[in-house]
Amino acid sequence: MGGFGGKRTSDKAVDIANPPARAPDATVTEKTSLNQAAVYRLSGDWNPLHIDQDMATLGGYRRPILHGLCTLGFSARHILQRFANNDPSKFKAIKARFPKPVLPGQTLQTNMWHEGSRIHFETKVLESGYTVIGGAYVDLTETVPFLRTNNVSATETLKSEAVFDALKKRIEANLEKVKKINGVFQYNITVGGNTAGSWTIDLKKGVLYKGPVKEGKVDCTLTMSDPDFVDLVS
Repeated sequence: MGGFGGKRTSDKAVDIANPPARAPDATVTEKTSLNQAAVYRLSGDWNPLHIDQDMATLGGYRRPILHGLCTLGFSARHILQRFANNDPSKFKAIKARFPKPVLPGQTLQTNMWHEGSRIHFETKVLESGYTVIGGAYVDLTETVPFLRTNNVSATETLKSEAVFDALKKRIEANLEKVKKINGVFQYNITVGGNTAGSWTIDLKKGVLYKGPVKEGKVDCTLTMSDPDFVDLVS
């Protein structure tokens, strides 16, 4: 693309690896901040594409985009949290492909599959559903086994958490519209067949909160798995 010539392939290239054809063994969701790119510039990457609107427009983006290595850093940290007890000395190698960019302020969802000392992973933007890191894996020197339990921590593992945060903002911005629905909905989100978290959407009052209904009765209860709910919303 730059007109420099030379080979377009290399025998040193490392192939990407698709994750196993099953549900992820672990998922971590984390929201980036609106000033995430400005903060990441402290690493020494001062490319104006990530901070200057004119440069972003020139590059074909509607807003400055987040550094790809910043997105990768989020994902690598999620893997170390889940499978290496936050010990970076267990990190051996990482391979990733970046199919789409991330905008500061978007929510990253890292899905992980445990295969021996290799952790396959895929990172998505929750708001759009786009895969922003794919065909990726981390090799560890050793792993701390990830155990599924009935006592699932919604704040750590539920992808739905960020969805309800976004719904709350939508409701608060459109109170007159939502009150016309005049209904109370309770969502029970499950993991492995067990309820991992509940949310109430009271459209009579125009509020959304975590937990079962506090007063009155529920007009509609929906129970579904965490990935099914995210797929439904997407």
